[in-house]
Amino acid sequence: MVEKVEERGKLENLINQFQHLHAEYTKIWLDDVFLHLDWWISLIISVGTWIFWFFYRKKESTHRLLYAGAFAMLISVILCYIGSALGLWYYTGKLTLSIPAWFPYNLCLLPVSVMFLIQAKPHIASWKKGVFYGLLTAFVGEPFFVWTGYYVMTGWEYIYSVPIYAIIFIFCDWLTKRDSFEGVYK
Repeated sequence: MVEKVEERGKLENLINQFQHLHAEYTKIWLDDVFLHLDWWISLIISVGTWIFWFFYRKKESTHRLLYAGAFAMLISVILCYIGSALGLWYYTGKLTLSIPAWFPYNLCLLPVSVMFLIQAKPHIASWKKGVFYGLLTAFVGEPFFVWTGYYVMTGWEYIYSVPIYAIIFIFCDWLTKRDSFEGVYK
């Protein structure tokens, strides 16, 4: 019983430290990011990505693509949290106060690029497109966001991202090809 009380006290201390850090982060975000150039660029990237997808998606595959896109978002946010928590990277110019995710990437660029590539050249093998996607994202996308200062790598290398992006793409592509969906209403 005494151990539980001590454990709870340690946990409360950590929660209080986290809340204090988040309050400091909020002040910095409001003073230095919100409505500044980086914030506006993040907003344009976020909205523009979805507008692009809305007009260039394969309309009859919308729901299947969104299913894959939702999975891409989920796994991206989870992996982003893990990488940030481990101190492998962090983001600047954030659109929202969310920690650690960079909204334009995790919820816009990644899922939309996956969905767009799934529908492009559907006759090409999924693993080939996955490797292409992994290489393109790791060696073009990530360096671009490092160069612009939105993405700061503190313990990560581009090459580590290639298999992760490839697997995300391949799994999302696999999700769109499932015939096991059945109507809810009979």
